[in-house]
Order: sequence, then C-alpha cells, then structure tokens
Amino acid sequence: MSMSRSPEQRARFVRAAATDLDTAPEVASRLLFLSEAAREHAGSGARPADGVLRALLDCLLDDDVCRYGWWVADEGEALWRLLMGLARLPRDVGPAILLAVALARRDAAADALQILLETIRAGEFRRPAIECAAELAEDCGRPDVAWSLVVRLGLAHADHEWGALRCVLGCSARRQCERSRLAGVTHARWLRHRVARWARRQWSGAQRSPAYRLVHPYVQGRQRWGAMIGGYLAARGTSLPPGERQLLDGWTRVVRREVTVVATSRWETVLSDADSRWTAGWEAASTVGPGTRISCWLLPTLRPGEWLAARSIDVPTW
Repeated sequence: MSMSRSPEQRARFVRAAATDLDTAPEVASRLLFLSEAAREHAGSGARPADGVLRALLDCLLDDDVCRYGWWVADEGEALWRLLMGLARLPRDVGPAILLAVALARRDAAADALQILLETIRAGEFRRPAIECAAELAEDCGRPDVAWSLVVRLGLAHADHEWGALRCVLGCSARRQCERSRLAGVTHARWLRHRVARWARRQWSGAQRSPAYRLVHPYVQGRQRWGAMIGGYLAARGTSLPPGERQLLDGWTRVVRREVTVVATSRWETVLSDADSRWTAGWEAASTVGPGTRISCWLLPTLRPGEWLAARSIDVPTW
C-alpha cells in the first residue's frame, strides 16, 4: 500500500525541512523525494523503477542532501541498502551515509562505521561521510581511525571539537603533556566530550531517544545528565569499548561534593574533604588556587585513584 503524502503534506514537509534545517527549498525538496521513495519502498516492498533509482543516486551526489539526510534516514534503511548494492563507485557514498545514520540510531554504530570506511576512498572527498565516520570511530573506541579522518578533514590542530581526541592519542614526542598526564582523566574527559556531542548532534537522533525526550529542554542538572547518559547508552552501548558502559552507569550515581583544593595546577588537582582525598584532573583548564572551597562532581575513571573534577554536569557547549 502506498504511503505517499497528499500535496498539502508534501508542501508542509518542504516548508518544515527548509525552516528547521535552515537550508534551501531545493534541498528540502530533494529530501522529500528521498522520503517519498523510502516510504513507497517500505510500504510495497517492490523495487523502484530504474529511472527512480538513477534519480535517487543523482540526488545523493549532493553533499547538502547527504548532510541533512538524517532528516529522512530512518524511513528507508532497506532502500539505502538497495541503492548501495546498485551504485557504481563513487555513487555509493550517499546511500552509505543515510544507511550509517539509520544503523547508528539503533545501536549498530560499529556496522555503520564499517559501511562508511568501505566507501571513503583515496582521491575522493565527501565531507559528510568523513565527519560522520570520525564521530562513530570515537564512539567505537577507535581513536586512531578517528584521528586519521580528522586529519583528512584538515582539522588536525587541537581545538574545541577534537582536542580531547588528540589528548587520548598523545600530542608530543613523549605522548603526554600537562593536560594528558593522568591517563584515566584524559580518557574520562574524552568520554564526557563524546556523550555531550552525541546529545547536541541532530543526526545522532539524541533528541528522539526515549530517555532524552523525557526531559524538558531547559532542565539541567542530574535529571538531564542521567537522561543524556541513558540515551547515549541505548544508542551506542553495544559498540562501546570494554569498561565504558559500566563507567557511564556509575557516573549517573555521582553526587555533588563540597571539597577543598589542596594542591593544583592548570589541569591537575588534589582535593579533599573531612574524610577523603582525591587525585583528580580538571575537566577544563582551571585557575582555582590552593585552599579554595569548591563544589564539584568527582567522576570516577577507568584508572583506580584518578577522578575527573567537573564543576558542572550540564550539557557542555564545547
């Protein structure tokens, strides 16, 4: 049975896509074409006509369409697989991006990454595919692969988006600097960055996840923190490296502490209260001096005896 929209529904789709995605009506119209084809294929199970298949592959040569294809990716996993199987190189990249997004949203990030890596070839540059693959490689615990893709994007200088990844790999001849001397803290900082980015990325489906949707957009603190981690675990849990799932689960039970700064540098600190002392790393560079009383969240790391000191657990903007 056909699932195509009425003319009024199609016009509404184009207006909504153009407005919500802040893109040209022409791109929104191409997204509508993809959506209509995906719905028709899902409803009937019949292979589209050859002319329609060629038009779909032509449409997916447009990087803007691929960049915003997450808008319709969930509707046509079977169609994207069909297009990938039929496409001649390099026309398989567009369908691969949509298929990867659909897979990643249902906790198959490792499969999604593999599909993208097989379509990213020397001599070709499809930025949406490389960006998506870099983020999935991080979530699958493959920082070396992620960094090679970041270098390919021309973003190899440590910055607010990829600096945490660079620290995990080591940024000097001795593979450490002041920011990355505590290996457990460095990893925890990177993991927190990945969770926050997943929550911000529209293509990730974070805002559609059952856990994340329960929280009002303007609610912060522990409720939003727990929902964000719950959504991330639902979307990436089976692809996470050993220990990270348990670590994230433990983070949801951490409570705020009032502590005193015993010793500190820009990235490392020793904190104490009446009963305990912690060797920790700051989540962001700090200028807090010894003797200062602060309130923070001490997040455990994969290294016993190392903690990540976060002044806030709201969704970071970096």
